[in-house]
Amino acid sequence: MKQPNRRKVCWARVLGAGAMLATSATVFAGLLPSMSEKPMPAWTMVYGTEKPQQKPTMLLFGVVQPGYSYIQSGPPATTTVTGNGQFKFYRLRPGVRGSIGPNIDYYFLAEFGNNPANPNNGVVGHAHVLDGNVTLNYIPGVHVQVGQMLVPFGEEGLTAAGVLPWVNYSPATYNIDYNEFASAPAPNAIDAPGAGLFNGGREMGVMAFNQFVHGPMAIDYAVGYFNGTGLSQTESSMGHPDQAFVHGGFDFGPFGVAGSYEAGRQVISGAGAYLHESFHQNKYAIDVRFGNYIKDPLWLWYEYQHANNGQPSSEGNGTARGWFAAAGFHPVKKFMGVFRYSAYNTENLLSVAGSTTGPVFTPSFSTATTNVSLNQDSLIGVYLARKGVRYYVEFDHTTFNNNSTMPSDNAVSVMLSVPFGVRLLH
Repeated sequence: MKQPNRRKVCWARVLGAGAMLATSATVFAGLLPSMSEKPMPAWTMVYGTEKPQQKPTMLLFGVVQPGYSYIQSGPPATTTVTGNGQFKFYRLRPGVRGSIGPNIDYYFLAEFGNNPANPNNGVVGHAHVLDGNVTLNYIPGVHVQVGQMLVPFGEEGLTAAGVLPWVNYSPATYNIDYNEFASAPAPNAIDAPGAGLFNGGREMGVMAFNQFVHGPMAIDYAVGYFNGTGLSQTESSMGHPDQAFVHGGFDFGPFGVAGSYEAGRQVISGAGAYLHESFHQNKYAIDVRFGNYIKDPLWLWYEYQHANNGQPSSEGNGTARGWFAAAGFHPVKKFMGVFRYSAYNTENLLSVAGSTTGPVFTPSFSTATTNVSLNQDSLIGVYLARKGVRYYVEFDHTTFNNNSTMPSDNAVSVMLSVPFGVRLLH
């Protein structure tokens, strides 16, 4: 029997492997976003501006997000595994937006769901104003927004609730951007907020912003001056607003980078020795993106946040820092899989105890500081239905690295997200 030519066999294998690699590279290249694709719009433009209209316009809009969450806590905090679950509204947010002629836009958004932004303690439901502002468009190249607004700090906290690629915020966003002075951090929004003042990323004040787009390139900026009281409009012990903010972003096709810096005094509302007291804080965030996580078949996203909290001189300064790295992939058009890895830690950060009677918080500086370090792995599946409807399933595994009193958490979240919009005035 004639033996095969070894040289020909080797060449055939090499060519076959090369063909497979070339095919794989071609398929992979087809998943990559185009360099000429239109940059993502800055979220300040989405939230704050309307198309110029000569007549008044009004749109009733919002999102309804019912779902179910289950958390299972185990060792090392306990010798047995404990779990709890509940049906809940992650968000129940109606809003009204529009314009009054070509130069004045308005935006209003409320929260009816029982969540950290609207803690009604499960007793008496009520609405909480998240956003209520007016944007003036008289100066070319500058939009001026006045009122209570979502501050463009980290992009995760900015992303509209109906298109966020996961159910629960990363620990960094939840505890730094949205929850000031949190020394006992919650792994995510499934749990009660960490001990602190939950501000929802909102501030009352004035902000100038705009985005300039030229082909595949875009540049955006924002500069603001705020009360520093978050969702509360409690007066500061300094007697005047004292929170300055600056943001800048650059996009070229699918690539995007943004940075934000905020400095001033955070005001804690409550009772006791530190009623309406101001404490210095400065924080910054950095975002790097490749691809559009709303529509592209493949995307990457990294965000880092860092905060320094000034505390009573006898206690020293506290620090909190965290980051996440995420990758999303659409194996088919309507399905998206996401993996996110998050890290968060605090150093010498004092606690702020929460009131049991409502969204009022008071500092508790007698509590010893606790350094916390945690890591979180998250797997998310999303089904994108018609008209913006999304079905989410998320699994989070959180490990506390240096705290024997904190359990490791396994959490499952299921959520249906239904946006709506009804044009009232055209």
